[in-house]
Amino acid sequence: MPSAAPLYITDFADERCRFDSYWPRLRKLDVPVPRTALVPLETDEEEIRWDTDAILSFMEENEFDRAFVRTQVKAATVRLREGSFVYRPEADVIDRVVESLLTQNGEQGWPHGGGLVVREWLDFDFCRHPNHTCHPSVRFFVDDGKVLGHTPTTAERARNVCDDTYDYLDPAIRSVDLSTPRRYAERVASEFSETWGVDFIMDTTGTWYCPELNFNGVYWNRAEERWWNMCGQGDFEPWSPVEIHSAALYGTRPDDSDDGARWW
Repeated sequence: MPSAAPLYITDFADERCRFDSYWPRLRKLDVPVPRTALVPLETDEEEIRWDTDAILSFMEENEFDRAFVRTQVKAATVRLREGSFVYRPEADVIDRVVESLLTQNGEQGWPHGGGLVVREWLDFDFCRHPNHTCHPSVRFFVDDGKVLGHTPTTAERARNVCDDTYDYLDPAIRSVDLSTPRRYAERVASEFSETWGVDFIMDTTGTWYCPELNFNGVYWNRAEERWWNMCGQGDFEPWSPVEIHSAALYGTRPDDSDDGARWW
């Protein structure tokens, strides 16, 4: 195990996992990001309230006929389109989507982090099948100003697009490489000294966007009795950056005296 490998033990309520913990710095970098608005959530013992008009205003000011919505921590966990896709700029549509988002995530035990993240709806539709989410994507791992690695490991695997693509998108798929998102990841690394997973997705125009960062930590999953990497994605090669934290914790686990809220 490399001695310089970073190690963080955390949980989903960690404030570093919230979108607003990194967004102010990310948006100032020369890295493409979706246009975004933050809308607070007000919570009491009976309900969670949000400002529908603020979401409507964001869409109208930017002339968006669609929008993507998530919490400070996560998008809808089970039915993404039902809970994260605002398909029309109307108050009743917004309220149904946000209610579904909060219900889905609440049932899964995800915290909402005190706010909503409302974003422009980017076109990632490379596939004819409406329920497929096939698009080129890559996650870089950064720490202490450096890019440690990325997954998938090659541009060919980063395509991640099924065979049922639209013909007019074939040139964009054939030309996919990781040099552009790598350059953006290096800019992110220079600004963030912490350990992060930096996501990039390519839209149908061939533009790479950085939609979010993920705090690169691990937590102990009691049900499965193993460490889970909060930033894991796909390419689970032994000792790769994806697995580096979990591998470092092999044979280690919290005992019964530890605070149960800290572990999943």
